Amino acid sequence: MSGCGGCSVGNSFNPGGHYVGVRINENEDGRVVFCETQGVSLSKGQRVLVEGEQGLEYAQVVTLRPLIYKQCQLRDARRLVRAATEADQASYDAKVGREVRFFSDVSEMASEKRLPMKLIRTEESFDGRKYTVYYTSETRIDYRKLVSDLALKHPVRIEMRQIGPRDETKMRGGLGPCGLTLCCSTFLKGFHPVTIKMAKNQNLSLNPSKISGMCGRLMCCLAYEDEGGRPASEVAASARKSQNISQDIPV
Repeated sequence: MSGCGGCSVGNSFNPGGHYVGVRINENEDGRVVFCETQGVSLSKGQRVLVEGEQGLEYAQVVTLRPLIYKQCQLRDARRLVRAATEADQASYDAKVGREVRFFSDVSEMASEKRLPMKLIRTEESFDGRKYTVYYTSETRIDYRKLVSDLALKHPVRIEMRQIGPRDETKMRGGLGPCGLTLCCSTFLKGFHPVTIKMAKNQNLSLNPSKISGMCGRLMCCLAYEDEGGRPASEVAASARKSQNISQDIPV
């Protein structure tokens, strides 16, 4: 697994603290995202409101000088809206309380209807107009009756989102066998294919218990050293193949 090799800017791209690292909604995972400060001076631990994918999001500043190695890292940077006030803090605390009660209601109703689903998390949007329910299931579930019953008690928009084992682990967070926070809950933005062949190339044990992560799937880090474990001839052949394909493409 190799990354891009260009546009290295080092931390000099953040000379005046124009970007800080924030943690969204104090979730269990340790993911830190970049936030453009718009020139506003912030302090570590300060609560702020940032633009999210679905409206405003509550966040906390965790680092004032995040390491920025590539300019493309800032592609998904959030934009600071303003520093959070005491009213925002009270609103967020109330929001967390409502999420806990909503989770309990979803769990109770799903159990009554005997739906084969495992609830992972419920999230309320900052404006309180929408709930998102994250769950896992081995089968496709007809949750229309569940949503309609929930809407009677919680008259807001409710979105059910089924996720896989890897996404579940990403949301829950935890420590890997290396003793560090899970890659998926810190810096990985997406999941790449991981195969048993990668373990063979590195002469690792093929015992599933030793090469599987908390999600029960092959560990993502098997792909990190895959290229180094592959025979040089195989790497060269792959490079030649990629070069031939690029030459065949008309300019």
